[in-house]
Amino acid sequence: MNKSILLVDDDVLVLKTLKKLLETNQYSIEVAKNGNEAYEKFVAQKFDLVICDIRMPGVNGIDFVKKLRERDREKNRVTPVIFITGYADERAPIEANKLAAVDYILKPFDIDQLVGSVTNVLKGC
Repeated sequence: MNKSILLVDDDVLVLKTLKKLLETNQYSIEVAKNGNEAYEKFVAQKFDLVICDIRMPGVNGIDFVKKLRERDREKNRVTPVIFITGYADERAPIEANKLAAVDYILKPFDIDQLVGSVTNVLKGC
C-alpha cells in the first residue's frame, strides 16, 4: 500500500510540482492550500507524513501543526512533519523543533534533498 502524504502550501505551483514528483515516487498525495483545509483533511484521514509550508495566509503552518499535535495526542500517535519555507525566520526553526518536526527545508529546495528526507522518514513507518 502506498504511503499517504498531506502536502500543505498556499503556492499552487509548489503543490502541483511536489504532488507530481511525489506521486512518481509511489506516494499517495492529498493537497491543502491553507492550515484550515489541511486540518480538515488531517482529521478525516490518517497520513503517514505531512509536508507543510510555514508562511500561509490565515492559519499558518506552525499553528496548523500545533493543532495536528493536539489531535495526535488524542489518538496516541505522532505524525511526522517536514516543514518547508521560503522565508528565513530565526524563530521558525525553533518552533519547528518544539513541534518535533523531522526536517526543516528552505525554499528553493533541492528536489533530491526533499525526496531523500521523505524516503528516510517513511522508511520507519
